[in-house]
Amino acid sequence: MAQILTKKIAFLIAALVIGGGALMVGLIMQPQEQANANAQVETGGQVENPAVSGAAEKASFLNYDMVMGDKNAPIEIIEYAAISCSHCAHFHADVLPELKEKYIDTGKVKLVYRNFIFDNPFDVFASTLTRCTTEKNFFPMVKTYFDFQKVWNNHQELQRIYEADGREAAIKYAQSEVAKTGKMSGMSLDEAQKCFDNDGVIDYLLKIRQEAVEKYQVNSTPTLIINGKKIEGHHFEDLEKAIAEANIAGENK
Repeated sequence: MAQILTKKIAFLIAALVIGGGALMVGLIMQPQEQANANAQVETGGQVENPAVSGAAEKASFLNYDMVMGDKNAPIEIIEYAAISCSHCAHFHADVLPELKEKYIDTGKVKLVYRNFIFDNPFDVFASTLTRCTTEKNFFPMVKTYFDFQKVWNNHQELQRIYEADGREAAIKYAQSEVAKTGKMSGMSLDEAQKCFDNDGVIDYLLKIRQEAVEKYQVNSTPTLIINGKKIEGHHFEDLEKAIAEANIAGENK
């Protein structure tokens, strides 16, 4: 079930993310159909991404694809996920373990994880922190955010604080809740704040999101791309069918 963001929260997000600049304009001004999809609250190896700017490449954060499994595996699954998306949390809890055991750990498939940020402070801040950890800790940290999603992703409280105490208080609350979860993954509060202050991380996340929309027409999460083809559904049966088709296509080349 999708929920449309209120104007108050939308402007809060714009002010939060762009900091007086223009980075978030593309998200706030997107078509309504996509805005609705992205407002859902119901809830290794490495491959360099060409979308990253020269400045971002020098930044001290994970500004490249995070890969689970053998990077030379014949079948590539790209997962576009939002850290605050309940369906993504379900995928990582109930589908990924079986996929990993049967296909990733056996070298048949690699999973490329890409953030598709939603237009809300919790999602932006949590996605940001997952990019400021180490490669080794990336997937465990993502798992922690999914596992405790209902704890830190509290939109009702954010709305209440924003209406009662204003923008700065709401931002502080969102950062605090996200940082508490980051601390469970070994990130200190000081490290979290430095990550929040790094504009390059937001720039990177926005570029990845823009690429997803333009190249694959992603408008909801999780979206799965198998060997360049977007598939319908995200259940294990959907993946098995698509993997089998990719294998046949590979044999026929």
